[in-house]
Amino acid sequence: MNLNRTPLRVNVGFLLNQPIGTSRVIHIESDNIHFIDLDLLQFHGEARFGRTAQGIFLQADFEAGCNAECVRCLTAFVQPLHASFSELFAFQFKGVSESGLIFPEDGNIDLSPLVREYMLLEIPIRPLCKEDCKGLCLICGADLNQESCEHHPDRGTHQP
Repeated sequence: MNLNRTPLRVNVGFLLNQPIGTSRVIHIESDNIHFIDLDLLQFHGEARFGRTAQGIFLQADFEAGCNAECVRCLTAFVQPLHASFSELFAFQFKGVSESGLIFPEDGNIDLSPLVREYMLLEIPIRPLCKEDCKGLCLICGADLNQESCEHHPDRGTHQP
């Protein structure tokens, strides 16, 4: 389990001298990971690093939450996020994949840019606190999840 000060920086230099096909799973947990434009809460998951002829192949599966606001009722809530991705950190520039990742000389791979990018892609465009959120009354602003108002006596209707 990786609980250091920079939980997304992983030393995999030991894989360089291992035979092709060798892999190692590293579990990563952190209460809070802060990026300039994203805060991840209760971050956890695992990264599998495998030695290939071209470089170090990463298969990652992470879960976290981020603070969000419901587009219907404007309530703050924690949006669950899940990201799975694979990337190759090439040993040589000619073996670089589309993502352009090169294996660092010191053997320390910083997963921060990848985690940030893939988690941002998982944030819904229209986050909802719950699937059946009724939203706000367009006339008086009442939260229809909490109360009925004279404009919406039937709580079964919901706002788009």
